[in-house]
Amino acid sequence: METNQTGWTVILLMCVFLIAGCGRSASPPKAVAPMSPEENALDIVTAIYKISADVKKKVPQDWEDLENYASSLQDPARQDALDAIRKIKDLNYKVTWGIDSMVLKEKNASAKEYVLFESPDGHLKSTYGGTILKEDPEEGKEEVELEKVESDEKKTDTATAR
Repeated sequence: METNQTGWTVILLMCVFLIAGCGRSASPPKAVAPMSPEENALDIVTAIYKISADVKKKVPQDWEDLENYASSLQDPARQDALDAIRKIKDLNYKVTWGIDSMVLKEKNASAKEYVLFESPDGHLKSTYGGTILKEDPEEGKEEVELEKVESDEKKTDTATAR
């Protein structure tokens, strides 16, 4: 009888391992690049904007509105929020004020696509939906430099033809 009981125990353990193994993905999870301090600040400020607009029902109209909401938080969140606002403000981000979910519905716009904050050079943007969009500023520089080189070559060709 002990052999029969041991056999059932082995089968039961195999089933447990088989079921546990089925829940795992075949490939390891992809690593997400850590956010830069600027991205982190942008993420915080975007969340403050959205919470203020949707939860508090006070649609931000300027930096002071965001600072007032951030000041109502408890530490350490208060200080983190105020620091993030100061950073994004000091970096001269362009902001679309007065947006909430009702305005998006009126404009028939998607929260994931509607840009609230944009860096002066356009390399970082955040949407009302909280998505941070990144562009490599080096790519833009290369295109501008390439255009300048092509333009200079044309000027040289024109001058040589004379």
